[in-house]
This record gives sequence, C-alpha cells and structure tokens, in this order.
Amino acid sequence: MNYQHHFHAGNHADVLKHLVLLQLIELMQQKPTGFLLLETHAGAGLYDLQASEARRSDEATGGIGRLVQATQAANTVPDLIRFYLEQIERFGSILHLSHYPGSPLLAVCVLRPQDRYIGVELVPKVARELSRHLAERPIQAPCIPDRRVIARDGEGLAALKADLPPLERRGLILIDPPYEQAQERDDIVTALQEGLRRFETGVYALWYPIKQRPYLDRWLNRIAKSTPRPILAIENSVFPDEPGNRLTGSGLLIINPPWQFDTLMQPVLEFINDALKQDTAAPCAIRWLNPPK
Repeated sequence: MNYQHHFHAGNHADVLKHLVLLQLIELMQQKPTGFLLLETHAGAGLYDLQASEARRSDEATGGIGRLVQATQAANTVPDLIRFYLEQIERFGSILHLSHYPGSPLLAVCVLRPQDRYIGVELVPKVARELSRHLAERPIQAPCIPDRRVIARDGEGLAALKADLPPLERRGLILIDPPYEQAQERDDIVTALQEGLRRFETGVYALWYPIKQRPYLDRWLNRIAKSTPRPILAIENSVFPDEPGNRLTGSGLLIINPPWQFDTLMQPVLEFINDALKQDTAAPCAIRWLNPPK
C-alpha cells in the first residue's frame, strides 16, 4: 500500500471526518445502552506533526492549523468545534501542531464504560503502533476500560462481516479506505451490502475523497440505490469541484444518521468551510441521497 496517514494527519479531510465522528458518538450516547464503534481502517492512532513525514507535505497547516487560527479570530465558535480542539489538546500543544490524534484515540477518550471499540488495521506494524497508542491514551480520559478496547491487524472491509451484528445491538461503523486499488469502490459497495444485511440498523459512516465529481456522484448514487435505508452525504471542499483527478475536498456518506445529525452539523460545516477553503468558490453541502421516510 502506498497510502500512509502520517503524511496527511490533521489535514482538511481529517478535520471533517473527526468532527463528524465526535458528533455521531455524542448522538449515540444519548441512549444509556452501550454500542460498538467499529473502525475498519484505523491507522496508527497518533501522529507526530513534527516528524519528517508530516512536515514533508505540511497538510496539517492547511487543516487543523487553519481551523485553530479561525477559532481564535471568531466571535462565535460552534460547541462541537471547541470540544474537538479540547480533545486534540490532550495529546500536545495545538498551537504548535505537535501531535494529532487519529480517530481511534479521539473515540476512546470519549467512549463510556458500557461502550466498546474495535480498530482494524491492515498493516501489522501500524496495528502494533495503534495498540500501543490506545494503551497509552491520556490518563485523564480512561472512560472506557482497556478490556473493551481492541486493536488488531486484518482486512478492514472483512470486519463488516466478522464483527457484525454487535452483541450490543447498537453500532457505529467508521469506514475510511485509502482508495488506492482499482476495484476498491466495488469492494466497498459489496462490503456495505453485507454489513447492512447482517446489521441493518447500524450507523455507517463512509469517508470518501472528492475528485472526478461525475464519477463520484454515480458511485454515491449506486450505494444509495442498493439500500432503502436513509442516507446523508456531508461534504466540505477547499477548492471548487472539477471533473479531473485533483483532490478538492472530502465527504462522508452516513447511512442511518441519528435524528438531528444534519441540523447539528450545518453550522459546524459552514464554519470549517469558511476556515479551510483556499478558494472562495469552494463548496460545502449536506444533502439527502435517501431521505428518511
């Protein structure tokens, strides 16, 4: 695999993905019963933004760096964004962009004792890093017991069959593939169909890059047509859409979004779009592909 998240940690795509994840967790926790958070492409969990990999691309400056600057200058900042920045501060100075937590660390620091986490990572070496980082998470955030946190190596999409349905009968599944292989999008559609067949009521959050817009829209509509479940797309771009292969932004496809998720995320999305876009025409949107009935 060529994709390594060390080069991209804290970029504009991470900002959107992690805000969505924290909002989904908060809404899932409105019920007292526990749930499973299954992450299919977990990565290492924590990234040194001063390391050569991160400094080579410097993507964090255009992502979390720009967001921090925007919050300092703003009169009003959505509560979710302030909460997100507080979580990142647990892992090092956010002002100096020292370290950035991936979704596994952000998640386990807010999960409750009755919740459960499984993070799957394809590369064994990275999976071992993930296991170490999860074990060393900040002492001030030990909400979820160690025995309810699992990191393992394996093929992420296969987890939609192996780990579903969860024992808790409630679940949030975060799918964040690298999109490197020609057949990967077909594999994702197949895996989603299998996951929904086994666990129809789960909340699925699929991250995707925005590029080749006509092709992307056909693929998203293909997923929507394959299930009668409610599906929402939330997207943020830093450049205007174009038909070419340049990455202009990212989005998440949310299957079975919790009630009011779209309403709560609207001001958050508008804030980060204003903060991160590098062209005034860069769009953001929340749109239903399959509206709730």
